[in-house]
Amino acid sequence: MLTVRRDLCFGCGLCVENCPQQAISIVSSVAQIDRDRCNQCYHCLDVCPQGAIKEVAPVSVYELRDIVAGLKHKSQDLITRIDRLKVEPRN
Repeated sequence: MLTVRRDLCFGCGLCVENCPQQAISIVSSVAQIDRDRCNQCYHCLDVCPQGAIKEVAPVSVYELRDIVAGLKHKSQDLITRIDRLKVEPRN
């Protein structure tokens, strides 16, 4: 899914001119993407001089839980390894 970073977009209209699906319009000096019309061709992403258009990949709650669980496991492993370094004498 493509989205516009409002803080970077200055409404130049290059994305509007280059969208083959006519899925982008400028509203209040900021580009807006009609997700129903957008077919993810990435033309707008390529022509935006500000890098204001980005791709966002939605993540399900289950995927997010798995990611967090994996990070938690990795951080626990790192903490354990650091604690061992504090206790074990160096040769």
